[in-house]
Amino acid sequence: MKRIYLLIFLFCAIHSFGQTITYTPEIDDQVTYDTDITKVELRDEFTIISFSYQYSNRRSQNYNFPIPLPNQRQTSTATISINPKSYLNGNGKRFKYIKSTGIPELPDSKPVSPGQVYNFTVYYERLDPGIELFNLIEGKNSPEQTLQFWNFYGVHIKNPLRKLPTTPTEPVTLTIKGKILDAKTQKPIAGKVVYQFDKNATKTGSVLVSANGDYTFALSPDAYTLTATAKGYEAEQARLDLSKIKRNQQFTQNIYLTQAVEKTETKPAPKETPKKDPPIIEKPKVEPPVIDTTTVAPPKEEAAPVKVEENKFRLDKVYFNTGESGLLPESYDQLDGLLKMMKDSPTMNIIIEGHTDNIGDPTQNKRLSLERAFNVREYLIKKGIAGKRIQFKGYGDTKPIADNATESGKKLNRRVEFVILNP
Repeated sequence: MKRIYLLIFLFCAIHSFGQTITYTPEIDDQVTYDTDITKVELRDEFTIISFSYQYSNRRSQNYNFPIPLPNQRQTSTATISINPKSYLNGNGKRFKYIKSTGIPELPDSKPVSPGQVYNFTVYYERLDPGIELFNLIEGKNSPEQTLQFWNFYGVHIKNPLRKLPTTPTEPVTLTIKGKILDAKTQKPIAGKVVYQFDKNATKTGSVLVSANGDYTFALSPDAYTLTATAKGYEAEQARLDLSKIKRNQQFTQNIYLTQAVEKTETKPAPKETPKKDPPIIEKPKVEPPVIDTTTVAPPKEEAAPVKVEENKFRLDKVYFNTGESGLLPESYDQLDGLLKMMKDSPTMNIIIEGHTDNIGDPTQNKRLSLERAFNVREYLIKKGIAGKRIQFKGYGDTKPIADNATESGKKLNRRVEFVILNP
């Protein structure tokens, strides 16, 4: 009986190797609450996301499904499908859609009935180990569309860095064999061959070559220069780049030498009588013009974030178009100031917070503020900051700092801030 239990344990351990599962992951925000992510499974090749969908008649927006004509049957007007152009976004990198089960791909669709639960699974490329926060982007939604895409922002999962087992490897030995030959007669020559590391000229070795011209070296993978010399011949070099060789191999490199040409003595040329230099005429001195340094503009400095509290700063020069989340180029100066702060303090972690005024739908405002905070995070990641150091939140219009009844107050409320979690 103990043996059976041991076999079952070994089978389960082997079957689960390389897999990490997160059930009902925490999600910062999502477009629709009819669809839930029930499980995220990470395998060696795929990120497998399981969904549960239940269509409800109580919907505040109807543009995502076609409206039937009066003469059509109204048993079910809703359909579901998955966009094959969807992708996962984590740490500034995209992971492509692979396949799905239980749901058709666009342009096909599947009718659904109110109250009934539909389960389906979607496969994406495997997230890199260490990415524990990602977005699932199916498409861009707009009111004029007849479809509504499922977008999930800030999905939290377990995905630790994997430590691959290291196995000791035998050192690679490369055998270099060849001959020193007369370039004209092709006959072997007695002489000397010296090898030299290209990356470290002080590391050398040599071998004397007998009358049969043979030489042999046993070397490790690297880039070398071989220099052959022999009495009565010009020295000759041969370069070998063996730095990318991963297994034991043998190479042949013959070196051909050309006989040296005897130098003939030449008589020195007769000395010429020195010529007298012409008289030097001094030129009048010209004083350099005086430059007024008070009119020179100081060099442009990065726009530093504005400190509003002990550990909170405002990015008051980060700009977006109205109703959009894309960063405008005018924002880069101040973002580079934040970038410098994080590079100067490698242990500093922050959370980026997006805020809006109270104009428009509160749900849309929250989503817009979240996307703006996410785009600020993506800018910093692309500039070399690790994604795990940056969290992001979108509060919409829930945390105003001024009165939304005035235009000046609304302007103050439309802002992006960041909080230092640890210096």
